[in-house]
Amino acid sequence: MGFKIDEEACGAQADCRADQRAALEGTPGFRSPACEEEDFSHVRRVAVIGAGVAGLQVANLLHQVGIRCVIFERSAEVGGVWRENYADFGLQVPRQLYQFPGFPWPADGKWELFPTGAQVQEYIRRYAKEFDIYECCKLETAVLQVSPKQGASARGWSVKYQTEGLAPAVEEFDFLVMATGMYSSHPHMPVAPGIEVFKGQILHSCTFTDRQVAAGKRVVVVGGGKSAVDNAVAAAKEGKSAVLLCREAHWPVPRYLANLVPFKWGTYSRFGHSTLPMHHAEPACSRWLHWLLTPLKWLWWRIVELLFWCQFRLPREQLPKSRIEVDLFSGGQILTYEFRDMCRRGQIKYALGAISRFHEDGVVLKDGSKLEADMVLYGTGYAKTYDIFDKSSVQPMLDLERDGLWLYRNMIPARLRDLAFIGCEVSTFN
Repeated sequence: MGFKIDEEACGAQADCRADQRAALEGTPGFRSPACEEEDFSHVRRVAVIGAGVAGLQVANLLHQVGIRCVIFERSAEVGGVWRENYADFGLQVPRQLYQFPGFPWPADGKWELFPTGAQVQEYIRRYAKEFDIYECCKLETAVLQVSPKQGASARGWSVKYQTEGLAPAVEEFDFLVMATGMYSSHPHMPVAPGIEVFKGQILHSCTFTDRQVAAGKRVVVVGGGKSAVDNAVAAAKEGKSAVLLCREAHWPVPRYLANLVPFKWGTYSRFGHSTLPMHHAEPACSRWLHWLLTPLKWLWWRIVELLFWCQFRLPREQLPKSRIEVDLFSGGQILTYEFRDMCRRGQIKYALGAISRFHEDGVVLKDGSKLEADMVLYGTGYAKTYDIFDKSSVQPMLDLERDGLWLYRNMIPARLRDLAFIGCEVSTFN
């Protein structure tokens, strides 16, 4: 088996990229490929968009080296996704794995090992107060548009923003940091036809902030990720019935391996990472070692699958088709046994499939089966948007693909100067 490279097609693509590069040459903000080393000595003032964990850390570190920052945050408080979220949300890892460098969880606080969302928010607020980050925050301020400063040799960005109750304003900065997080854009809701005849309620997980709204209702939760599982558990505690509907099952990860060893020693250890599929940029010696140990790696992950299958007592319909070493870092979720136990008691039903259409009292799946529902709750994540960048001049230089941006070290766009994306394009489990 093999494949043949279509040299003509590759040549055509290369010519297209060359033509595009030539057209962009001299455009404000464009980084020339001939530039081997960039000078950032001009940076004195930085705009940071987003006051979540990433934006706050960026501002703190820049302040430590004497660079002034302005953080634009559209809400009235720092914290980002932790400020407000779906009912009963919280941290899925031990708090020691989720803390700011140089600022451990304060000893005077009563923190759970796996803190609730409110506890994480309080910790973030304490960090912002400790390092005087509130002083550089423009809260309740929406960024309307960002664009490179005009002029072929100009460096930096212009930020157009509007604070609540005030007229729009524009400020210029030497550098721009996008720290808007993974979950700050528009909710992704793949709503099927027929919603106009549905008599019930349709929500996204971001608006399901009080589980009491599910009281006495038949709830269908759509999605297979962590938020969908949490939503199903919350809805089942108050509702008449709850069904978790997803297209494919994902491997659940227990908090303690074999109910003894904290999962972090397996998931977040050099040993655990060494058994993952090999990275494409590994040197020859490392590639040879991975190839040599392939049978042992395969055996190790089959043992892990067996362990997790036993711990969660997974029925056939909940057994994932994907290998765990692949699924773990794309759809995996760290769960307690609450969802497992509620499924076994019949409080939550689990169904594989997708909604074909709505009807008056529920939904019809693509296989023709029906689910009765008074509420359909989408735990289906968020859709990324880059609308604050000009569609005609800036977005073409972002190298936007279907699954996100092409970025150097997941931060720096190759063709735009004085711009970085921090904590908003990649995370451990996406």
